[in-house]
Amino acid sequence: MNAAPGRAGLPVALSFGMGKDSAATLARWLTDPASRDFPLSNLTVITAMTGDEPDVTRRLMEDHLLPLMRRNAIRFVQIARAEQHGSRYVVLDDSRRPRRMVMRGPWRLSDELRASGTVPQVASRRRLCSWRAKGSILDAWYADEYGSAPFRHVVCFAAEEARRAERDQNYTAGARRPEYPLIESWNWDRVRCDLFLLELFGEPWSRSACGYCPFSAGAAGRDELIERWRAEPEIGAQALALEYTAMALNPRSRLYGARSARDLVRTHDLADVEERFNRHLGREAWALYEVRRIIHARKGDPSAKGPAWRSVRTLDVGTHAEAERALRVAARRHGARPFVDEHGIVRAEITARAATYPTLEHALALAPVGVADKQRPRFEDWWDRLHTPVKPARPRRVALAA
Repeated sequence: MNAAPGRAGLPVALSFGMGKDSAATLARWLTDPASRDFPLSNLTVITAMTGDEPDVTRRLMEDHLLPLMRRNAIRFVQIARAEQHGSRYVVLDDSRRPRRMVMRGPWRLSDELRASGTVPQVASRRRLCSWRAKGSILDAWYADEYGSAPFRHVVCFAAEEARRAERDQNYTAGARRPEYPLIESWNWDRVRCDLFLLELFGEPWSRSACGYCPFSAGAAGRDELIERWRAEPEIGAQALALEYTAMALNPRSRLYGARSARDLVRTHDLADVEERFNRHLGREAWALYEVRRIIHARKGDPSAKGPAWRSVRTLDVGTHAEAERALRVAARRHGARPFVDEHGIVRAEITARAATYPTLEHALALAPVGVADKQRPRFEDWWDRLHTPVKPARPRRVALAA
């Protein structure tokens, strides 16, 4: 296979997500020289770690692909985000003889979710969590490695993901030359990738995703997610813990859209997962959080829901009993009654959301310590304005002329 004009001799960077598509791409290149149009000495494989992959991913890589990379002296770079803010990264390993996967760096995606009291958002289908944990630091590494020099950037979208490839082509950082071999050259869908890996390695390849990923829990991936939790109960317990805190701050924050992680655990009788989650809650320090939310009207349509602004404050910390006593005292001041909701969360609703916009929400809730206080700079101005509406001025009375 000959390289496309203008690409011969360029370095090749494979964004390697460790899942079925990227594993099939790399494995075929390493076992079938006719499938590529470059020497392996030009290839660099780069993985950005989220820190929350299940252990099966590590095992598959160390059992099957790392030996192939060592045999062919492939440069394999493993990086991770270095901190919550900015785009600094750390290099976990950079070797042509890789022997182990370094699955966690100093920062994990779950650290961000825990500090913000949220779960990955699926409503818009925009994978901002993936961009934060992977895309932004991969771009930083490419900029450091290649500067303004052109390079071939291989992205492993499967044949059924042509629309994702089209969107990706609109993103041209530096001198990046994007390529999609599964679409453009091989016409391999995910099923074909699955079969290839099974035939080559003798066992199924796991989907690569954080153990709580809502994007992997659709109709096609739900069974695999459940089996992953059954095999690694700690992964499922982590999903329950993230969801618990998110739902304390916003009862609508179910991890899987219409269904909660708790529903899945109970429906599929994952007793080990629930037991580990309960043990986790038993070890935690607890906080009383005050949550206020402003739901604006949609621009141009005051009858429709627009952007929501949230304010979170930690009012007290201690044991669960101490935090609950603090909640009862605070609720009495507002004339609210505490209750335990269907998820076992102690809360008190002070102001319920109205059906018209803009509207306010105000609540108290208990959850494990760790959510950072946060609100927008103009939040208080808007809250005061909406919470205490300005009364219309009385019309001025003017005496009529005689």
